[in-house]
Amino acid sequence: MIEIRPAKPEDRAAIVEILHHGWHDGHAHLVSPEVLPLRTLECIDDIYGASEDVFYVAQEKDRILGFVAINGDELTKLFIARNARGSGVAEKLMAFGEARIAENGFAVARLLCQVGNVPAEKFYARTGWVEDHRRQYPLWMPKGATGHFTAETMCLLKKVGPGPQTAGS
Repeated sequence: MIEIRPAKPEDRAAIVEILHHGWHDGHAHLVSPEVLPLRTLECIDDIYGASEDVFYVAQEKDRILGFVAINGDELTKLFIARNARGSGVAEKLMAFGEARIAENGFAVARLLCQVGNVPAEKFYARTGWVEDHRRQYPLWMPKGATGHFTAETMCLLKKVGPGPQTAGS
């Protein structure tokens, strides 16, 4: 049975590993080659450590299957372990994240998806998310990194509740 719960400090290594593999599987082919050496496990750990998002993990027995992260009205991250992809855990985490956003008083949730991440684009469309706009967003870079890199990114919206607040407010 899959349990979704708030992430604990001891989940950090599993979250970082899932994020590392997920980023490389879904995004590496879409960015400048100069970015790839900067997406090490250590860099991903720094990204996680610097995040102000609220993370929730999907766990089955003693194994973390994936996670969702939210920040205000935004579903900021949704990543699934390689060996759990296609199992339905992504849909469960998505619904959980949407429910948390609605419980926080937002009627509309938003998320960003890098253009060209076709599996993610299809998943979001299938789960009711609609593209609002596209623009270039800066990529997170570790301290000391040189260069400024961006990626074409679409902003998707979804009505998640009756609350008075809207995406971006």
